[in-house]
Amino acid sequence: MNHHHQGPSLKKYLRLTTAAGAATGLLFLSACGSAGGNGGDGEAATVGFSAGVLDNPFTAGLVDSVVTEAGDAGLNMLPPSNAEGDPAKQVTDFNTLITQGVEGIVTIPRDSDAIVPAIQAANQADVPVVTVDTAANGGEVYMNIRADNVAMGTSVCEQIGELIGGSGTVLELHGALSTTSGFDRNKGFNECMQSQYPDVQIISKDTNWESAEAVRQAQTVLSTSDVDAVFLASDSVMLSSVQTVLQNQGKWVPAGEPGHLPLVTIDGSPDSLQGIRDGYIDAVVSQPVDLYGKYGVSYLQDAIAGKEYQVGPTDHDSEIVEYKGNLADMLPSPVITTDNVDDESLWGNKE
Repeated sequence: MNHHHQGPSLKKYLRLTTAAGAATGLLFLSACGSAGGNGGDGEAATVGFSAGVLDNPFTAGLVDSVVTEAGDAGLNMLPPSNAEGDPAKQVTDFNTLITQGVEGIVTIPRDSDAIVPAIQAANQADVPVVTVDTAANGGEVYMNIRADNVAMGTSVCEQIGELIGGSGTVLELHGALSTTSGFDRNKGFNECMQSQYPDVQIISKDTNWESAEAVRQAQTVLSTSDVDAVFLASDSVMLSSVQTVLQNQGKWVPAGEPGHLPLVTIDGSPDSLQGIRDGYIDAVVSQPVDLYGKYGVSYLQDAIAGKEYQVGPTDHDSEIVEYKGNLADMLPSPVITTDNVDDESLWGNKE
């Protein structure tokens, strides 16, 4: 399916709404009047999208993917709301969507606990909720569409363990542990290191998924400790800023040259794939962003139609598991190296 024609204009629109979060409210008001009916009269179902942030290539690509899929599926999706990193604003965004009479909501939670009251409000209004990328820790969610983030952390551990020959010191810049993805990646990485590479020392620092905090932690650790490899839990958020720190310290050197510092990341942003091509990054665990969009929308349609799912394998190479009382579809995340960096299905390679 070729969505290229819609990409740039939507990304531009996302940048605009990010820059002027206030404008989002106005877009909603204008969308109210034209909202579709209950879908019963052959009208398209009106659905909403609540994003926790829209300030990095990953979330922009994810929103792009969901909006495009919703359009292709014939749903009437209101302009995505952007909580701008504020969990309380995200609860308000949800309530706004419910008031507008949407028949389903797709959301990327900013905080897995703080989103629970919003989901409970949707439950009371009989509005099904599908979460994408980050799960919710409560309320009734129809489906959490995620990658197996513990497995992602394990993949990074295996790549780094091999790169440094099973011993040395690794700087782990992890995401907020209050998010399922931050917690699970950290868990997968550390448990795998303990069991498979017990001689590796890990310096773990919390970036709260913020670029500035990643810089602060990287600067401090890399200037005071001898580090043999670096793990970035999100290249979308951290790569460009941490790259500057490495350059300033003379540690941004391609593989195969003296002084190369092995670097493995999670996400698969366009810059990270270029980093692999140029030799600065050794491996990337890429998120299946196109699949998040595809299945986020198809599960939302199934929810509106009243279809029921249970635990077990799916027809698309993934596994539905129980996660904190809800179902989660755990999509696979490929490891990207120089061998497969030009694969066209990777979201980081889409225009």
